[in-house]
Amino acid sequence: MHRALRLAHCSDIHLDSDYYGGDWNRDRSHRDRAIFDALLDAIRAGQPDLMLLAGDLFDHNRASVDTVEWACERLAALPFPVVMIPGNHDCLAENAVYHRHDFAAAGLHLLLDPAGQTLTLRELGVAVWGRGLVDHHPGHRPLADPPARPDPDLWYLGLAHGVHVPAAGESRNSSPIHAHEIEQAEFDYLALGHIHCARDVSAGTTPAWYSGAPHPVLGEPGSFLSVDLTPGARAGITVCRVMPSG
Repeated sequence: MHRALRLAHCSDIHLDSDYYGGDWNRDRSHRDRAIFDALLDAIRAGQPDLMLLAGDLFDHNRASVDTVEWACERLAALPFPVVMIPGNHDCLAENAVYHRHDFAAAGLHLLLDPAGQTLTLRELGVAVWGRGLVDHHPGHRPLADPPARPDPDLWYLGLAHGVHVPAAGESRNSSPIHAHEIEQAEFDYLALGHIHCARDVSAGTTPAWYSGAPHPVLGEPGSFLSVDLTPGARAGITVCRVMPSG
């Protein structure tokens, strides 16, 4: 029997961004950490049962040890489980940050298998499926053939990182997520990452959203999603804004 469940869905944090280097980059690193702290404070205030992080926690696989340890400490301090996948920026390349650090030791749940894997959290009545991203290219299909619902008594959640393709057919985008793949999936909620604005891409009976990024985009404040799942009702989605102090 399902019980009501509240999710926090976020993605595209991009810690340790180094696009511009120098003093400006050092200042940006401080700002990015402040935004991440503001994101986690806002998520915690919503009292979710579970947090889904749909990729790109780090901006690249060269993220410093200090940044990785800092992020793990912040996530480990949350009073609810965190389930996450890599994105295209922190993908599972040979030098992947997820190969070099023990995120499980911080109590985090990572879905890294490129073939896909399912994590069951029976205390929450949840099963979560996701696939590790090794190489961001058009042949990578984040949502290709997810398994059927593993247990009718569990909420079934999906995590994927890539570009939504609204029409049937081929796409030149890397990591395409086709509308028909969303429609055919059996997820009660599909948490997506890669697009830096909140967007509803639901298809059929599958609710699917991009959470947006926590940093400001085109003058708009950053965002994450609060998702309420209630037996017999449509998923309730609230776009929540991230407002760093200072």
